[in-house]
Amino acid sequence: MDKLFAALSVFFVYCCQSFAQLQQDSLKSKWTFSANGYYYIVPEDNSLTFIATADHKRLHFEARYNYEDRNTASAFTGWRIAANGEAELEVVPMLGIVFGSTNGVAPGLELSAAFRKLDFYSESEYVFDFSGKENNFLYTWGEFAINIKSFRTGLSWQRTLLYQTDYDIQHGVFAEYSFGKLTAGAYYFNPFSGDNVVIISLGIDF
Repeated sequence: MDKLFAALSVFFVYCCQSFAQLQQDSLKSKWTFSANGYYYIVPEDNSLTFIATADHKRLHFEARYNYEDRNTASAFTGWRIAANGEAELEVVPMLGIVFGSTNGVAPGLELSAAFRKLDFYSESEYVFDFSGKENNFLYTWGEFAINIKSFRTGLSWQRTLLYQTDYDIQHGVFAEYSFGKLTAGAYYFNPFSGDNVVIISLGIDF
């Protein structure tokens, strides 16, 4: 309980500082939001993961459900650092709290880069589990893709405890298509193995 109280206190202070910064920003600045669902088709038991984000200038907020574990939620706040030009780069350091079947604190990092038709994206978080350091875990998801108008395809990889396979880091391919504010996609991890996983995704930006 002491660890939980300390972690919640740190997270609360961090959120207060972020909201204080938000109040100093111009009221005319726009918010942007996104919501994404991922349906995991796995050999043992299918599951549904949700991720929602909200951005205001450089502030970034993110909520996840069924990401670190089943019946587990997490909330993050972070700061966006961007460099624009012919090549674009954005780095988002974050701090989050994880609660549910798994409980802990999670520093995280999101990284995206784009050059012409190529782009790279990764998100990682290290969960310090309150139940003991033997349960600490590094989660990661990454994509390297090529964009052809509204179509995007490439390679993807992930490290997760959401389900079990013989692979520490899973690799696969994906493809997605955007129409308006909606994006639909499909991922295929561990191809041609007994641990193959299919993920169907649907997202919206607004």
